[in-house]
Amino acid sequence: MKILVVNDDGLESPGIQSISAELKKLGEVWIFSTAEDRSGSSHSITLTHAIRVVKVEERVFKIYGTPADCVNIAINGIIGDTPDIVVSGINIGENAGDDILYSGTFGGAIEGSLLGARAFAISARSKENKTGNLKFISKVSTEIIKSIIKSVENQDRIVFNINFPYFHSISEIKGIKTAELCRRIYGEKALKFQDPRGREFWFIGGKEVKVDQNSVIDTSKIDVFLLDRGYITITPVKIEFKTEKMNITDELEKIISRIGSE
Repeated sequence: MKILVVNDDGLESPGIQSISAELKKLGEVWIFSTAEDRSGSSHSITLTHAIRVVKVEERVFKIYGTPADCVNIAINGIIGDTPDIVVSGINIGENAGDDILYSGTFGGAIEGSLLGARAFAISARSKENKTGNLKFISKVSTEIIKSIIKSVENQDRIVFNINFPYFHSISEIKGIKTAELCRRIYGEKALKFQDPRGREFWFIGGKEVKVDQNSVIDTSKIDVFLLDRGYITITPVKIEFKTEKMNITDELEKIISRIGSE
């Protein structure tokens, strides 16, 4: 089995080191890590400048680009074919609910799925940049991946988003559940500051993150609530943009005739 591992935290992140070591028990592991922290890069790719690639050792590369760049260059360039699976992570910090729209970790997994691999994004809730035992997280993640590969037939354009709760002791883990994505509301999203010369600068992303309660019917199925309760969550996310049916054609057709008569 050929396995591609990517992340958005950089090669020195303990998350990618831990999961790569465990995945080597399943097959041939290739590591394509971002050269620096690219959190929040989503599924973006680099088009306006050259992407530098540094070979660190055999089958280990640093990419001066996004996680999606890592996957694309690996599959379409250096490896030369599609691996059996693409694993993005382990991210230090959860990627639940609407967070996946921004997540570089999830974006790397999307690219793997679009290029034909079975794709997994793995994240772990953190406090002060610390997660639960990463060796345990890596072992469980590997077993989850093995189980899904064996039991799920149709994995076309599906990313399995796996999140671990924060824990001190393994005994705090309540179990594993499939979960639905929640909607999240961000407070103080754009924060303004001033440098010593009086010039303004901004940071995006405040500390306050709330679940949109109006969108929640049953909290027992929602990823964020399950993480709060000590469960590992797995959310199969279909990468598919569907068109919404709306009866607006007649109104739209009037635009040309109205402007043309002016």
